[in-house]
Amino acid sequence: MNITYAFGVWKQEPGQSGMDIRIIHEMSEGEFDRHVDAISVYEALIEKGAFSLILRNYSNLQAMVDTFANVERYAGEFRQANREVVKRALMAELTNWLAATRLYLENERDFILREFGKASEEMSEYKTATSSAFDGHEGYRFLYNLRDYTQHCGIPPGRMHVSGTRSDRNVVVALERSRLLTARFNWSSHAKGLLENWPEQIPLMPLLDDAMEGYASIEEQMLRIIIRRCFVVSPLLLDTLRSGEIGDGNPALFRISGEGGGDQSIDFSIRAMPSAFALEKVMSASEDADPLESLRVQEPFSPPRMPTSGKRASAVLSSFFVGGGPQAASETVNRILREDGDIGPLISDLINVSTVLTSMLSQIMGASPHALLGKLGDSDAE
Repeated sequence: MNITYAFGVWKQEPGQSGMDIRIIHEMSEGEFDRHVDAISVYEALIEKGAFSLILRNYSNLQAMVDTFANVERYAGEFRQANREVVKRALMAELTNWLAATRLYLENERDFILREFGKASEEMSEYKTATSSAFDGHEGYRFLYNLRDYTQHCGIPPGRMHVSGTRSDRNVVVALERSRLLTARFNWSSHAKGLLENWPEQIPLMPLLDDAMEGYASIEEQMLRIIIRRCFVVSPLLLDTLRSGEIGDGNPALFRISGEGGGDQSIDFSIRAMPSAFALEKVMSASEDADPLESLRVQEPFSPPRMPTSGKRASAVLSSFFVGGGPQAASETVNRILREDGDIGPLISDLINVSTVLTSMLSQIMGASPHALLGKLGDSDAE
């Protein structure tokens, strides 16, 4: 079968069936493979999928606990009958986080082995980073072993406690020390030593917070390793991107098989290339004392906020989705109005939540907030 390897661009207009492809120049199979490897290194820098899973599950746990405390504060005890269901949901989310940490560490180790080798300086840096996280963070140390417990014994035993006054509700998710110690599981000496000195109800979130500091330190070291690798491979991609006129097309590598004559069809695969601007930014960072700092993604500007926190609106929405629909939401609204004695704080909160959600949707869809809000008022949409 005839196979062609090439660099080119593709375009697809809105509503167009298929795409337009323009080949700039062909290349050998070896050149193609070198370019694919270089692109993979750059993608490893910007995507970081495994660490994103850790962050997502950690954020989910934080948000769940905050939401439950907020609902208790503003919506009363309507969730009391579902307390066991809530606890199971939290423990399930913890299990997801533990699984993500294992995936992350194995992915990073395999990346080092694949790119640099077992005896490399990079592998030594990786081991130093993980050892430092283990030695310096007891949350990392204990949850590292709890991950193994979960794999062999199931979801960790835990409880949810609600305390504090109505004005300052506090939800604590705790692991049950006795059940962990008496389980048929061979705890490591590090984890067992911690368990034997902790209280019967072990607060979970402080352990997670501490562990996340350890994982963040590992991630920073991995990013520095990958950035150094990008400095090596980026010139190859930049030279190719500058080898022809790209215009407003999307640069890519193409593997094309078949000639399309007679009954023979053409089959091709595409590997997108990063933009020259992005690669130049990476190369520019190589001149800085700490390239990682100059390449950190800046958070988008937050939308303007009203003077209240948004917790009242969050409680209303949580009541609607979890507590029983419109009736539960109405009861929460009435409770808030009675307690505040004024509708202003709730209106302010609802505006806050609306602006945040509109801003998030705008970023996801690539449309301006005005366009989204204008569509809501479109009579054709009613």
